[in-house]
Amino acid sequence: MIKILAILLTLVLTGCESQPLKGNISGTNVTKNFIQALQNSYQSWLDLKERYGANYSYERDGKISNSYYSSTKIVVEQDQVEFRSFFEWQKGNTPTETWVEPFAELNLHNQGTPAKTIDQLYRQCKFQILNKPLSEYAITLKLDRFNLLQQCSYRQLNCAENCTKGIRLQGLSIF
Repeated sequence: MIKILAILLTLVLTGCESQPLKGNISGTNVTKNFIQALQNSYQSWLDLKERYGANYSYERDGKISNSYYSSTKIVVEQDQVEFRSFFEWQKGNTPTETWVEPFAELNLHNQGTPAKTIDQLYRQCKFQILNKPLSEYAITLKLDRFNLLQQCSYRQLNCAENCTKGIRLQGLSIF
């Protein structure tokens, strides 16, 4: 029964639509709204962890070049990163696993996103992204329909292409 609930929760969370909050204008109210929205989202995350446990996985995608893409999967058990794997593929092809890192070897590879818990990603969003000056950066904060963090990113206002940096989560699965 618990496995069935976990599978249903996974299906629901991976099919979420997002609610974007964008800060392409200057002013402190936007930043305050982002911080409040992030705090509310973090509380939703803590409630979810308390209800279902701190065992989950998620993915973060990246773009290597115009035709090559990557994805890093992070597995967290008891609120500690236990496993990281990296996939890459060329546009139109099926992803292939390039490498796997168990706990003892975490972050040995330079490719992929760092092994972090979602709690660490919330802190990164708050302290490294949402505090960027809005006079120089466009900030995007997206929450899914369950009010969980989906994207927290920034890009320099006068940058033309491939300028967005930050956090984008997908495929959250609680087990």
